[in-house]
Amino acid sequence: MSNSATSADVVIIGGGPAGLTVAAEAARAGAGVIVLERRTEDTHSRAGVIQPRVLELFDVRGLMGRFRAAAERWRPDFEVPRYIYAGLTGLRYDLLDSKFPYALIMPQMTTEHLLAEWAVEQGADLRRGITYVSHTETADGVTVTARDAAGEVLEFTAPYLVGADGARSLVREVTGIPFEGHKTRMTAVAVDAVLSFPWEASMQMKRNEHGWVLAYPFGKGITRFIIVAEHRRNVPHTEPVTMEEVRESLRLIFGNDFGVTSANWLSRYGDAHRMVPEFRRGRVLLAGEATRVHYPASGIGMNYCIQDAFNLGWKLGWVGTGRAPDALLDTYHDERHPVLKALMDDVATQCGLHFDFSPAGMALKEFFERELVPIPEVNAILRNRLSGFGTSYHRDSDSHVADGTRVSDFPVDSSAGTGSPLGSTYTEVAKDAGFVLADVPGPEGPRSLPDTITAVTASAASLARDFGAAAVLIRPDAYVARAWATRPTDEEVAAAYQTATRQDAGEPLTPAEAPAETPAEALGQAPAAGITAAGRQPEHA
Repeated sequence: MSNSATSADVVIIGGGPAGLTVAAEAARAGAGVIVLERRTEDTHSRAGVIQPRVLELFDVRGLMGRFRAAAERWRPDFEVPRYIYAGLTGLRYDLLDSKFPYALIMPQMTTEHLLAEWAVEQGADLRRGITYVSHTETADGVTVTARDAAGEVLEFTAPYLVGADGARSLVREVTGIPFEGHKTRMTAVAVDAVLSFPWEASMQMKRNEHGWVLAYPFGKGITRFIIVAEHRRNVPHTEPVTMEEVRESLRLIFGNDFGVTSANWLSRYGDAHRMVPEFRRGRVLLAGEATRVHYPASGIGMNYCIQDAFNLGWKLGWVGTGRAPDALLDTYHDERHPVLKALMDDVATQCGLHFDFSPAGMALKEFFERELVPIPEVNAILRNRLSGFGTSYHRDSDSHVADGTRVSDFPVDSSAGTGSPLGSTYTEVAKDAGFVLADVPGPEGPRSLPDTITAVTASAASLARDFGAAAVLIRPDAYVARAWATRPTDEEVAAAYQTATRQDAGEPLTPAEAPAETPAEALGQAPAAGITAAGRQPEHA
């Protein structure tokens, strides 16, 4: 064992999308962060889609140039303006009110490379080839025991530990947090086949009484098939996938096996459905797949892992640097647990609709796809669930309907009240800021605010259109902390900041629906009633 422990403000176990994003956000806020990742090689391609809300969050950090360039190298038509729900076509992402009205196609390994690069740039210490063994907790912090590739025992200490180590989370197990739900009851297959995409369109889908197949190009000379074969759905997830099984399923469902003989990756995965009842216990917090496992319905669960991380990361940074009390970390569970519970419920709904291949089930799918999905209101509900735009942290007790809602880009004047024309955007300001206050210019000149708040001005028309407000205080994770119908005083802004960072006693946060009479257009987004749902290819449980 090493003679002394290495110290940090936060130790994160797991260098996947959730762990890396938490690390980047906490380090960006000034916290000392160590990430321990046992893998030294790339993961398999696994998750392959980044949804619009995560693209907006990456844009807030100035990362979209990198992600678009990497996606374009992967496949030229990387923007997908139409999407699927429960295996049904017709979702209109191109109608989303966003700079990013599309899903972006890119393999998870590339996403991890870009997130790792960003985390290190922010100051995180990323250590690969180190395996978490256990941890102990005291009143002052956590001591983590780990082993390096040579077997040497290492110790790390920090006030807080984050378990982002996947659906089989050992951090969760050692902490004693339950994992509630059911084990795998059906299985499906994912294949990255060595095959040039055999269609002109960017996606093909087929369903009949034998099952369902989704196919799309996934890199040069690679076609990804997602296969749910009715005659193979009860195969144990531990049974290896064979190319003969793939060809047989393709022939039954597509009527053609396309001459497939080899694949870069074959995986059998299941519908295990489990979730933790608490995201925090003492000084340990869980993020990403350590909090849940589910069938990868619509293939978007990684996106909710990343959204977990954006919620948690800045809070760890604020607490770790002394700008907020420990109580701020309680809001992570309070805000994200209802969102993830809704995700789990929606996954169950999708599976019930998607995987009934009986005559009645097929008829229901045909009716849903033909008659219901095209209805604008139905389409909006479904696409807001999958895109992440439906997530809201609004509470019944909030004073303004925009409180807790998503922020996308809008024009601002970063000169903060000098009267010069609008010359930049919120995302350009936010990438280097903590909280952002946007309001109309005031007669008293520049504001006097805490240095953790960047003040900018915006047009009254823009604020009214996007928020139905005259001023908004925006959190680091691009959600409204507080909105005002009239221009607030400096004291009112400071008080709202203290409430948002839990520097005073506040009621527990419970996401709730916005008032029913509030039109979605007033917010520039969907009402909070659409608290989200989705799925990702999980670790098998």
